[in-house]
Amino acid sequence: MIKSISRSLKLSKSPRHNEQILALAMRQIEKMLQEMQNEGKDLSGLKLKKFQKTHHIDCRCGMCVEAKKKNDPRKRGLLEDGFKVYIEGGGTS
Repeated sequence: MIKSISRSLKLSKSPRHNEQILALAMRQIEKMLQEMQNEGKDLSGLKLKKFQKTHHIDCRCGMCVEAKKKNDPRKRGLLEDGFKVYIEGGGTS
């Protein structure tokens, strides 16, 4: 089973605010994992992987044009930035 959480929280310059956001995100992740465990999922084979989803290869925005000029696809604009939770045997690819 694959569940994804997209990071949509904006970080500010205040360390206290950043700590509050991180604590909120950790509580939400913990709640999701507890729900999965209550559904009977075995979390012993749990894996977390970072992922980034970039703009389409034919995108013509400024960031993508610059990335094409420099021949560096990592500089294309991001649509999503987050991580995925994989449970072993749950159809990971």
